[in-house]
Amino acid sequence: MSAPSPRRAAERLFREALAVARTGDASRAVAMLEQAHALDRDHPGVRNALGVLRLEGGDPAGAAALFRPLARAHPESTGVQVNLGNALLALGEAEGALAAFTRATRQAPRDPVAWYGLGRVLQWLGRPADAEGALRTALRHQPAHHQARVTLAAALNFQDRHAEAAQEARAALAALPADPVAHLNLAVALLAQGQWRDGWAEYEWREATGLMDAGRRPWDAPRWDGTQVAGATVLVHAEQGLGDTLHFVRLLPRLRARGARVVLAVSPALVALLRHTALADEVVSREEPLPPHDWQLPLMSLPFCLGLSTDAELMADGAPYLQPPPEVEPLLPWTSAPGVRVGLVWAGHPTHSNDRHRSIGLAPLLPLLEVPGITWVSLQHGARSADLAAVPLSAPVHDHAPWLTDLEATAAALCHLDLVITVDSAVAHLAGALGRPCWLLLPRVGLDWRWSAERPDARWYRSVTAFRQQVPGDWGSVVAALMGRLVVLTQTRLTDIAA
Repeated sequence: MSAPSPRRAAERLFREALAVARTGDASRAVAMLEQAHALDRDHPGVRNALGVLRLEGGDPAGAAALFRPLARAHPESTGVQVNLGNALLALGEAEGALAAFTRATRQAPRDPVAWYGLGRVLQWLGRPADAEGALRTALRHQPAHHQARVTLAAALNFQDRHAEAAQEARAALAALPADPVAHLNLAVALLAQGQWRDGWAEYEWREATGLMDAGRRPWDAPRWDGTQVAGATVLVHAEQGLGDTLHFVRLLPRLRARGARVVLAVSPALVALLRHTALADEVVSREEPLPPHDWQLPLMSLPFCLGLSTDAELMADGAPYLQPPPEVEPLLPWTSAPGVRVGLVWAGHPTHSNDRHRSIGLAPLLPLLEVPGITWVSLQHGARSADLAAVPLSAPVHDHAPWLTDLEATAAALCHLDLVITVDSAVAHLAGALGRPCWLLLPRVGLDWRWSAERPDARWYRSVTAFRQQVPGDWGSVVAALMGRLVVLTQTRLTDIAA
């Protein structure tokens, strides 16, 4: 009896691999599909199934390599278009994903999975109103589509429609009470509305999502739950970005007031700066061995565990709570330059979930350089500081990046500046915590819950003034407003630039 042809052997392996995948043994199923693919490179089922398992296994590039030629060979397959869209979106190739999902919805206008995929990519692209339409279409065809409802809550939050977002998040939780993303969407909706008590409780679910993965580690000590703590040592550890740490360290004295000895573990970039304060008894790097402690707690759980539920308890009227570094050296040429000295930050950390909307880039800010009477200083740190060399400048900008070794050095620079203009970044929180004048540029899409879309101020910091987009993506009108204020500033010689 002759051996089966490669095509027949591939078909047999394909069917066996599907059965294995249904048992949950993904690695074995992938191995079988890889073998089948080697036998028959054109088998559509093998390529599609292998692509799906690669994507689920965290290999979107490998999945896309299979889905792209498959979509060209079978453009009529809605499932392949959806799979290609999912792989491209995971790779950050949003425009390609948009095209794939759009084709899928045209081919199958009643397919909720296709509409859900389209809603996801539209949300990623900063088009939450369009995303809402796609997600509502998915729910019209499948009212029980849980992920569509969870994503709809996020799209409504992105449009500052927080009461509606809370309603959708609660509807999702009624169907799946332990969904951490739905809880997090509800937390954002409640916190944005100043419903602090319930918002902090929901925000505790962030630990079940990927939001804290960067700082996640095993802990030997039990987690503090808000009970009696007098005489005990509590390790409070930073969990997310530098700005989040600077924002929430204001609450540490409230924990100390309960009789606790507080050890604060933070990023190495913050250690020197925070050691100058009286916020904690001890400040250490979270990357080094930690001192003995009785309890531990993530920093952003303090409001919940302390039971803080009013603006006064949380914000302390926006008063400064960090002190300038004792040394503000080195004295660089720009520190004694004439005119108004203004710092610029045009991009936040690229891994931030909303960075594509909050980071403006240097080019849109170039009209500001035409305002006379200003000495410009770049406080942009990281790879985006190279924008200074890549973008033609109409006025000189002093590049302070080489001296920005940590946040203490950044604080020293702020002490020599009359004003800093920054996107939503750690520098904004640093300026506010120090009481330094700051103009904060905020996007319309994905607005952080702490910066209200309705309030004319930044509410958490007395010295910070917010300038918000009114239309998603429109930084031009924001820059025009800044230019008007800068002209007044230079003419009045800095009478009250924080007003």
